[in-house]
Amino acid sequence: MQDEEFIETFLRDMRLEGKAASTLNVYENRLQQWLDFLAPRGIRLQAATHADIHDYTNWLHKKKKNSTIKNALTTIYVLYKWGHKNNIVTNIPLSPADYPTVRNERIRRLTDDELKQLIAYIDGLQENLRAAFWCMIGTGARVGEVAHLTATDVSLRGRSVFIDIRDAKWGSDRCIPVTNEHAAQIVWRFRQAVPIDSQPLFRVSKRTLQWYATQFSQKTGITFRCHLLRHTYAAKLTEHGVPITTIQYLLGHKSIAMTAHYAQSALVDVREITPKI
Repeated sequence: MQDEEFIETFLRDMRLEGKAASTLNVYENRLQQWLDFLAPRGIRLQAATHADIHDYTNWLHKKKKNSTIKNALTTIYVLYKWGHKNNIVTNIPLSPADYPTVRNERIRRLTDDELKQLIAYIDGLQENLRAAFWCMIGTGARVGEVAHLTATDVSLRGRSVFIDIRDAKWGSDRCIPVTNEHAAQIVWRFRQAVPIDSQPLFRVSKRTLQWYATQFSQKTGITFRCHLLRHTYAAKLTEHGVPITTIQYLLGHKSIAMTAHYAQSALVDVREITPKI
């Protein structure tokens, strides 16, 4: 079997198992990178050895962090494990023991003062950018999810504003409320002002929103990127006593462990559970 056919058959089988299109795209990109590493060395996918995996890991270390390398190797492992099960390969050249150690550093949320500075910044942007950032603040949605929303994905249910996230990362499609009242008002007001069409609601790309986030960070010296709003959102909900399973659904996480990682920066007052003597 040719290398390309090996990968195509694997992806087709994963699609039949119900893997989301976004997940399959990630798989394909990671496996193509592995193939691009092997090809100049005259090594076929089915003939790769543990030594090749070692060389590939060292090559990745030159430009990627451990968490990214672990994800890349995990995909390769899944490919070979599937290939071995289907009698395409006789040898699985790696195991989870080959994954680099990933230290889950504690990620802090934006402080209340930092959030105030961010709000002052985004309130000075043009309306579409302002509404997009407020949507992230009020939902914890990923920047790519917000950038891909259309007018029909935002609806009013009773007196609550909901956004319908489709084709999300890792198959995390969900319909969630804008839980911040001010954010809900801004998002709905903007939604009412735009035509109902297939164009992105906020008329802005993920990359552009990330650029404005970088501008804010450079101007204020505050470490900030769009994804930090998800951590801040999760932490604030935790501080308000929202159950972690609810937060898990709102963020679109597959596991409680991932949600706990996002919510770990919540400011908890332990005096509430401290007995008096």
